[in-house]
Order: sequence, then structure tokens, then C-alpha cells
Amino acid sequence: MDARQIAAGMTMLANEDVAVQAGRLRGERRRRIRQARHHLDATYESIAERNAALAAACGACTCFGAPDCLDCGGEGKPGWQRPDESLFRQYVAPVLEQLGVHLEDEAPHHASLRALSWADASAQSASL
Repeated sequence: MDARQIAAGMTMLANEDVAVQAGRLRGERRRRIRQARHHLDATYESIAERNAALAAACGACTCFGAPDCLDCGGEGKPGWQRPDESLFRQYVAPVLEQLGVHLEDEAPHHASLRALSWADASAQSASL
């Protein structure tokens, strides 16, 4: 074996090493892209679930009344339907509390009147 053959063999080995490393880099890049895609999908699902819960708490469509919505035709703004009471209390009531609005029964304003609780309002609307 002469020097040229040795040099050619070393070049071939170096090229193979570069090819192997390039393949690993491509594989690593694909793995990182898959991880990023998975993270984005999970983030989207989390946001979509939170949006649906907030919409239900407000009695709104998940689009909150977007004019091009196929579900509500743009009518689904907050108050469009009866809010989910437990979600309302979880998401909206704390904001109302900060504004000084309390949802719990209050002291009667008059002997024959008392503030309606959410349950009382639900019962009244169901009987109408």
C-alpha cells in the first residue's frame, strides 16, 4: 500500500465520519422539531380547554361571538346561553368580588325582600 492509497483511505474514512455526523445532526434536528411540535400541540390543547371553560363560565360560544363562527353565527357573545354555575364561580366571581359585587345571599334590603342567590335565580328561571 502506497501513500496515495493510504491518503485515499483516510479521506474515505473522514467522509464517512462526516456523513455519519451529518446523519446524527439531521436525526437530532428531527427529534427537536418533534419535541417542539409536541410542546406546541400540548400548549394549544391547554389553551383551547381553558378558552372553552371560560366561554362556558360566561355563557358564550368558544368563539365569543366571532362573526364567521359556524357554531353560533356570531351570536355567541357572553350571555348567549346560561353560564355554567361552577365555572362562573371559578372564573368570573373572583373578578366580581374585586369589583365589590358579591354573589352570595346578602342581608335583606327589606323585610319581605332578600337578594337572590344563584340557585334561587336558577329555580325561578326554570319555573318560568
